Amino acid sequence: MTRIAFLKPITSLVLLLSLSLFHIPIASAGVVKFRTVLAPRQSPAATPVTPLPVSCADYGRIANLSTIALNSTLRAAFLRSSSLGTFPAAAILDVESPKLMSLMFNVALNEQCGNLSAIAVVEADRNLTAGTVAGMKILDAPGIAPDDISLPILCVFLMIMMGLPATII
Repeated sequence: MTRIAFLKPITSLVLLLSLSLFHIPIASAGVVKFRTVLAPRQSPAATPVTPLPVSCADYGRIANLSTIALNSTLRAAFLRSSSLGTFPAAAILDVESPKLMSLMFNVALNEQCGNLSAIAVVEADRNLTAGTVAGMKILDAPGIAPDDISLPILCVFLMIMMGLPATII
């Protein structure tokens, strides 16, 4: 009786393995039939289309950030106005600016999207005149305002304090 109980698990294992072996060819035959149905629709066109390196939206973003990164006035205004801080904002500009040169001279990209780098330069100048950079209001530089009289008075006072002992001795 123990011998029959011993054979039941082995019989079950053999049955399970044989079912799994027969299942694979049946499934793969179905997949092959499915692939042959889809193959003609997915074949390449008569004129192969070369994929663009980036989308038009990415090209516009890269052109805008690169224009800001490569112009020292715009870069300073961006770094001053960014809420991220100086180093993270500079890292954004430094990552995007090397990508622009390969995109500027890509004929297929410029035909499809337009010359977004030239548009970015014109719009950056217009935004700087309006007091914005990258959609942010340009913040004033920290320090003493130019119309404040306290800085010249402080400078004259310090010159007198330092020059007076030198003239007395």
